[in-house]
Amino acid sequence: MNEYDLDRNNPNSVPVGVNSSGLTNNARAMFDSIAKRAYELFETQGKHDGRSIENWLQAESELFEKPQVRVSESQDSVTVFAEISGFAPRELEVDLEPRRVTIIGKHDSTTRLGPDQRSALYTQTSRQLFQAVDLPCEIDLNRATANLRSGVLHLDLKRAPAEPAKKARAASASRAS
Repeated sequence: MNEYDLDRNNPNSVPVGVNSSGLTNNARAMFDSIAKRAYELFETQGKHDGRSIENWLQAESELFEKPQVRVSESQDSVTVFAEISGFAPRELEVDLEPRRVTIIGKHDSTTRLGPDQRSALYTQTSRQLFQAVDLPCEIDLNRATANLRSGVLHLDLKRAPAEPAKKARAASASRAS
């Protein structure tokens, strides 16, 4: 058992909303900005083919923070842990697709620098995170939960039921062995 497992059933975990109706406009806009930047990199490097993944990853890292993510699977579920310090549940978005989860976060903060709280001197910071994670199997979009505690986002995703044809092939393959 590790720190993540201890976090799973903690009553201090705060639920995070999960969207299973496709990517939101916010998520699409982030994907579009990454694609645009990746294409700019492609152009500046002489339009040489074969570097699209490298350009995409560089664009992601330039534009957004990427949380550390760990994925584990069991017979009936997939669990995703993402280290997301400094974000409140309302600042996070979890978008589910059958074989991918996209985690988005936006945190804005203002700090006053003056000796009193009415001072006009302040700093404003904005942090955005983006992480798309391909899943090892198809998940049931209607049976997913997300909780945040101590800077760790915990997603519990149930596997989608296997199609009858897939079940039959798997059963005949196991009998043949």
